[in-house]
Amino acid sequence: MNVKYKDNLSKNVLIWYDKNKRDLPWRKLNHEINPYETWISEIMLQQTTVEAVKPYFNKFIKKWPSVKKLAKSDITDVMDMWSGLGYYSRAKNIHKSSQILSNKHNNLLPNTYEELIKLPGIGPYTAGAILAIAFNKDAVVIDANIERILLRLNGISLPAKKAKKELSNISKQLNPKNRIGDYIQSLMDIGSKICKPNIPECDVCPIQTFCNSYKNDLTQIIPLKEKKKSKPTRKAKLFWIVSDKGKIYLRRRPLSGLLPGMLEFPSSEWTLNDKESDNSFKFPFKGNWSIIPGKVSHTFSHFKLSVEIYSYKGIKQESFKGIWEDKENLNNIGLPTLMKKVYKHIISEEEK
Repeated sequence: MNVKYKDNLSKNVLIWYDKNKRDLPWRKLNHEINPYETWISEIMLQQTTVEAVKPYFNKFIKKWPSVKKLAKSDITDVMDMWSGLGYYSRAKNIHKSSQILSNKHNNLLPNTYEELIKLPGIGPYTAGAILAIAFNKDAVVIDANIERILLRLNGISLPAKKAKKELSNISKQLNPKNRIGDYIQSLMDIGSKICKPNIPECDVCPIQTFCNSYKNDLTQIIPLKEKKKSKPTRKAKLFWIVSDKGKIYLRRRPLSGLLPGMLEFPSSEWTLNDKESDNSFKFPFKGNWSIIPGKVSHTFSHFKLSVEIYSYKGIKQESFKGIWEDKENLNNIGLPTLMKKVYKHIISEEEK
């Protein structure tokens, strides 16, 4: 790659960044980068938008401002704090990693790829992002925004998945010798604010003159889109149990599998068809159950879930051990999004 091309591109990128960088809670303009905060933010940002992450990041850092404090926390508190952010295995991995950092790394993030990649929940991208942003070390960092920029910049007419090796090589060649962290974050910002998926704002792009897709009028074609596979639909029956004291029954899910360690209303197995669901379906106890009209739908990363809700009111609270919560407090106890949807649907039906 032409050295002058590389230097001029990174120069334009960094000049733009100095004028336009986003003020994000983990970025702390004009302050020293905190590797712990970089790590937490990068995990939260996996498959989640910046705007969705901001309030969760602020709450998380306020409660656990260091590896040491996080390592001493209870996993259920971390899971409850994560409620609504989705992909809950991330929270479990953060907690597990904090204990490893406390026991083996003196409560500090390691600054080598080999050590970072060993931590639960940290893959090649996240390890690279931490190295570049927190430690200013040369690394390959390609998120969805940078991926789109590199595809357009080089006029690559391949789906992103088929161009990964090529993009990695290009990224290595383009990385500047200095300010690697700022350069990476600048590309992220340019991808978010300018080089957008559908309508890129090429007229204000700092790397427009380098862009093959712009020169050849291909920005609406690149990146090539792959057909998304349809998701299977699983079905479940969920139980809304109200005690004689007006409280609602909850249980905590296992720490493995979906929604690990999260609070939930009890349910049947989540099965792929009606026949399986009917065969495995059993009420938690015998009694006069009634069905609540309508169904609740929720989409996970690999499947959709359709939930039918059954209600039982008046069971003696002392006879059914578990977690009993005031109905009015259910929005404040860290329910995952699926259970919040169920609660909202039930309240809506009760008010009719």
